[in-house]
Amino acid sequence: MSVINKIINPEEEPDVVANNIEVLFSDSARLQTKLQAPVFKQFSSASEKRREFPEGLHVWFYEKTGELKAEITANRAFQNITTEIWEANGNVVVIDSDGKKLETEQLFWDPQKKIVYNEKYTKITLKNGTMSSGEAFFAKQDFKKISMPNKSGVGKAVIYMEDEEGKTDENKLEEDKPKENKPEE
Repeated sequence: MSVINKIINPEEEPDVVANNIEVLFSDSARLQTKLQAPVFKQFSSASEKRREFPEGLHVWFYEKTGELKAEITANRAFQNITTEIWEANGNVVVIDSDGKKLETEQLFWDPQKKIVYNEKYTKITLKNGTMSSGEAFFAKQDFKKISMPNKSGVGKAVIYMEDEEGKTDENKLEEDKPKENKPEE
């Protein structure tokens, strides 16, 4: 009888659990994204509706041509279903098609605003071996413009990658930063 009377806490018990998943996202029969994860949990009845990947994930993003655009791995990941914002944690690595490699312990992605950011130590290594690091990170999701402010007040390092029009406008990059997560300068 005690099993029947057990109250399920929607904050702790997922609605959906799946193991060894592979999800393909496409548009007009063109592969856009492939996601693999050992464990997937969805909490649709929780107060904060979310998807969890507690044992990590590996995601590949593809160009319209089918070429690999970028990939990301992380030890854990979460998506807030309401806001659509993703959070990756633990040994987060992003590698893009230009050979740029980002390494950090936490990374947020807002697909609506098309930005990625954090307030953690982040290291970026370019294909030629040039390395930059900072105590916070902000970029367009295509990694063409990257800002790495130094929260210690010593200054800030900004890496400018030319956009498709050849522009490197710091003011436009600053305008797009999330207000609540804007690093102190």
